[in-house]
Amino acid sequence: MEFTSSLAKQVVAKMGSEGCHLTAIDGLKLYSCSSNIPLIPLVLQPTICFVLQGQKRVTTGKSSYIYDTHTYLINSVTRPVEASLSEVSKDKPYVGLSLAIDQHLVGQLMMEMAPWQRDSTNEQQMALTQSTRLTASIADLISRLVDTLDKPMDQQILADSLRRELYYQVLKGPCGGLLRNSVSNHAGANRIAPVVHYLEQNFERNLDIEEIASVAGMSSSTLHEHFRKVTSVSPIQYVKSLRLHKARSMLSSGFQVAEVCYGVGYSSPSQFSREFKRYFGFTPSESRSSVSTLS
Repeated sequence: MEFTSSLAKQVVAKMGSEGCHLTAIDGLKLYSCSSNIPLIPLVLQPTICFVLQGQKRVTTGKSSYIYDTHTYLINSVTRPVEASLSEVSKDKPYVGLSLAIDQHLVGQLMMEMAPWQRDSTNEQQMALTQSTRLTASIADLISRLVDTLDKPMDQQILADSLRRELYYQVLKGPCGGLLRNSVSNHAGANRIAPVVHYLEQNFERNLDIEEIASVAGMSSSTLHEHFRKVTSVSPIQYVKSLRLHKARSMLSSGFQVAEVCYGVGYSSPSQFSREFKRYFGFTPSESRSSVSTLS
């Protein structure tokens, strides 16, 4: 098996098998895959994502973000996306890792950095997801963080400080504004990130545009305009997408179609089935059958 870096080789050795592996470090996940994957729908959490080998594409609405060993991705809010892997083979697998964004830690850093960043332009970013250039300092922090995984004393003493320094370096970078958007009480320049947080927490409720606009502190028409500019869809379409992605996740976990329907906020099983098929191209029952066959 060929690796383009010693870190990619190290991560695969620590994993032992393909797939997604949780680690003992808070928020850190490792990934490995030996086959190309076409666009598949998933819900991306507030995360910083790194590719150690291969290439990954994330698509949200009309926007696509490609990142590889020279770049990394920041996603500031929970959002439905489509993802794909390329340049992958059994001899040269995809290897990556992600670090969930710790809102409390990021919030602390923002307060500490505030006296030096009053004139920062980071606040003016309109995106909620973005890929950006990987710096040598961030690459070194990733390597040191992975290195603690099989060293319990180092992990206990160093892991939290390494995570903190990694967030600090990202906050100082050109896309630091996206990391600020991940903190739910920080409105950011476009005030859309807190609205997305609210939708994430309430998507199973019968939300209407007036309630969402009230949360945003905007008129319905202004909210619609700004929300679509950032996410490529309307607030109500965003809620529907969250519901359907959550439904698919529940089906893949073994839940029955009826409990999934009501669990994500639908009152009519027939409407749920119609919208699920229109969105994914197959019915909830077919989705559940395919999952059980694959497992």
